[in-house]
Amino acid sequence: MKNLIRAAVLALLPISAQAQQVTLGFQCDLGGAPAQMVMAVQYQQAFNPLHNFKGQISGIFPAGVTVYTAGQVQSATAYYTFRGENDFADFTDGYTNDRFRVKWTLDAARNGVWMTVNPFGGAVTYFCALTGAQ
Repeated sequence: MKNLIRAAVLALLPISAQAQQVTLGFQCDLGGAPAQMVMAVQYQQAFNPLHNFKGQISGIFPAGVTVYTAGQVQSATAYYTFRGENDFADFTDGYTNDRFRVKWTLDAARNGVWMTVNPFGGAVTYFCALTGAQ
């Protein structure tokens, strides 16, 4: 099942001859509701994200490298898909088709990302801890 999800997520990313890809797993806290996030990351420039990866998220998102993201977030009561570039992603609710924007903020100290939903007004923030990369 994980390989099927990974293949579906990777299919959402733009194709580039020099691109390197990595799939990240996260455990999220959506206001008290646990959720899992799978995020495929593609790098526009030639960059091997796993070469120096030692379990720390800061090595996955280097400064000055354009990244494209695509993935899904799923909890017991919610399902979202997303596509984005660099610090932002556009999310779609899998049940209602509602759309919203998320701003990603890396937190190297906690080894994860903050998701700021609707960052331009009425924002709500959730944390997702990195659980793995392949």
